Amino acid sequence: MTESGQLSMETSSIDCLAESYDYAIVGGGTSGLAVASRLTEDPNVTVLVLEAGLNKLGDSRISTPGLAVATWDNPEFDWQFMTTPQRGLNGRTVAHPRGKTLGGSSAINVGLMVYPSKSGLDSWEKLGNKGWNFDTLRPYYRKFHTYTPPSKAVEELLALDYMDKSVQGTTGPIQVSFGDFQGEIQKQWPETFKRLNLKSTRDQLTGLGIGGHSNPAAIDPNSKTRSHAGTGYYDHKVRKRNNLRVLSEALVEKVILTTTEDGHVAAKGVRFSSRTGKAHTVNVNNEVILSAGAFQSPQLLELSGIGSRDLLERLGIETIIDNPFVGENLQDHAMASISFEVADGIPTADILRDPKIFAAAVEEYNKSKTGLLTSGTYCSAFMPIVDFLQQDGPARLSTLLDQHLKPDAPSTFPAQKQQYELLRAMLQSRDDASIHYCMAAFQLNVQAGSAASKYVSPITEGNYVTLLAALNHPFSRGSVHITSPDIKDKPIIDPKYLSHPLDNEILARHVQYMETIIRTEPLASLLKKDGRRIPADMHVETLEEARKMGPRTIISNFHPTGTCAMMPRDLGGVVDERLIAHGTSNLRVVDASIIPLEPRGNIQSSVYAIAERASDLIKEARK
Repeated sequence: MTESGQLSMETSSIDCLAESYDYAIVGGGTSGLAVASRLTEDPNVTVLVLEAGLNKLGDSRISTPGLAVATWDNPEFDWQFMTTPQRGLNGRTVAHPRGKTLGGSSAINVGLMVYPSKSGLDSWEKLGNKGWNFDTLRPYYRKFHTYTPPSKAVEELLALDYMDKSVQGTTGPIQVSFGDFQGEIQKQWPETFKRLNLKSTRDQLTGLGIGGHSNPAAIDPNSKTRSHAGTGYYDHKVRKRNNLRVLSEALVEKVILTTTEDGHVAAKGVRFSSRTGKAHTVNVNNEVILSAGAFQSPQLLELSGIGSRDLLERLGIETIIDNPFVGENLQDHAMASISFEVADGIPTADILRDPKIFAAAVEEYNKSKTGLLTSGTYCSAFMPIVDFLQQDGPARLSTLLDQHLKPDAPSTFPAQKQQYELLRAMLQSRDDASIHYCMAAFQLNVQAGSAASKYVSPITEGNYVTLLAALNHPFSRGSVHITSPDIKDKPIIDPKYLSHPLDNEILARHVQYMETIIRTEPLASLLKKDGRRIPADMHVETLEEARKMGPRTIISNFHPTGTCAMMPRDLGGVVDERLIAHGTSNLRVVDASIIPLEPRGNIQSSVYAIAERASDLIKEARK
C-alpha cells in the first residue's frame, strides 16, 4: 500500500512525507476535509491535509449522537477557547469549544442541520462578492448532504408536512436524518406554535421558512452514528486515494510567503511541527488553503506576516501585507436561555445524571442503536419580533431602529454602514427571522462557570428543558488577534457581545416572548406548574426585566464568523470573491472566517456549502 492510502487509521506518522504537494490544506475539519476530498477526485492532483489534533475517528464520544458534549473541555478533542471578560455580560468570560480532531467542529458540535435564509445569503453578494447569493449557493447546500426521510410515524409526530424532498440533497457525503427517539416535548412543540399561528409552512432549504419546526441532524440513519467531515468526506474510499495524505498531530506554525517578480505575494509552503515536536517544511506547487476556522485562520495569517502592521511590528513579525482588517469583523450568535422544570413523568436528558440510567442508555445504544443516545432532533423556531407584527408594529420597529442606527454614527469598520443597512432590511421584513429559538431537553447552568462542559452539567436537582434564544443577525462586532509570535499562544478573542445596544433590544423582546411560548398549550402542560427555573429568579414579565437577562445568561451558540471577511479590500475584506487573500496569488481561506455577514441559525451547513463552492473555484483555477 502506498504511503497515502492510510487504510490503517494511523495518520500521525511523517514517514514517506513528500517534499511538495499541489495543495496544502491547514485544518482537517469541516471545510478542510471537504475541500481535500473534492480536489483529490482528480487522481492527478496531490493534497496534503495538516490537522493539529488527534485522529479520533471511531471514538464513541464523537460517533454517539447523544454524547456530543462529552468532548467539550477535553483537550483530546477541543481547543478550549475562551473570550476575554465581556463588558456587555457583566465581565463574564464565554467558552468557545472548537474541534481539535479530524472532522473539526463537525465532530464535536450537537449536530443540528439548519439552513440560512435567502436574504442572508443574498447579502453576501451585496457586500461586493459577485456570484455569492442564494441562487448560486443553493446547489451546494444540496451537494454536501443526503437527506433520509423519517418513518411515517415520526413524520406525523413531528408534523413534518412542510418538508420538501425535492429541495433536499440526495447524493452528498454528510448524512442528514431525524432520530427515531422522540419524546413529548418534540411532539408538542409544533402544535404549540400552530396555536400561536406561527407554525412553519416552508422547508428551510427554500430560504423562506419561518415559524416553529423540528431540525434534523447530521446522523446516519442506518448506523445511528454522527455523520461529520471525518466520516463523510474522509470515508474508507477516500482514505484509499494515493494522491491524498492526511497528517494529524501536525501543528502549522506559519505559511511561508515570498514576493514574486511582479510584486505579488505567493505562498511557497507551510512550516509545521509533528507529534515529536520536530519542525518540518512542505512546499506547494499550486496553493496553500487555510481551513483553520474563525479564530485560527486569522491567527495564522498574522503569524505569517499578513495583518495590521502596528500589531505585527510590536510582536517582531515581518509585515508582508499590511491589512488591518485581518481578525476584525468577528460576529457570533449570542444566546440567552431559561431552563424550566418539567412535569412529573416527562423524561429529559437530565435523567442521565444517574449512573445506572446512563450505563443502561449506553448499553442500549451499543446493543441495538436505540434509545435516548440516538436522538439528534431539536425543536426550533425562526421568528421575527412578534410584538412588531401588530398593525402599528412596523412604525414602532422603525422608530427603534432609527434610535440606534444613526446615519452620522462613527464607524468602526469600513463595511459597517452597508452591513447595518442589510441587517435593517432583514429586521423589517416579515419573512425574515431575527431570532432562533431552540428547545433543548436538558438543563443549562450558565452561572456554574465559564467552561462549556459546566453549562450542560445537570447539577441542579430535578428534570428540565431549556428554551434558548439566539440572535440571528448581531450588530455587535468583535475581533481576534495574536498576542505573540508563537502559534501555541492562543489568540485574544473579544466578540464584544451586546456592545451594540440594538442587540440587547432585539434579544430582550424575544426573551419576553418566551413567557408566552411556555404558557401556551400543549407545551404548558409538559412543564411543572409553578416549577423551578434556572436561573431561579428568572421570571420575565416586562421589557426592562428582559433587558437584564441577556447580560446574565448569554453564552455563545458557538458560531464565530467573519474574521477573514470575503469583501473588497476597501470595505474591510481579507479575501476576494475567489477566497484568495488580498495581495496574494495563491493563498486561500476556506472556512467560516470568510463569511462577511453572519447567516441565521447554525452555520455548519453554510461551512459545508462554502467548502463545496470553493472546491469548484479551485478546480476552475487549474484549467
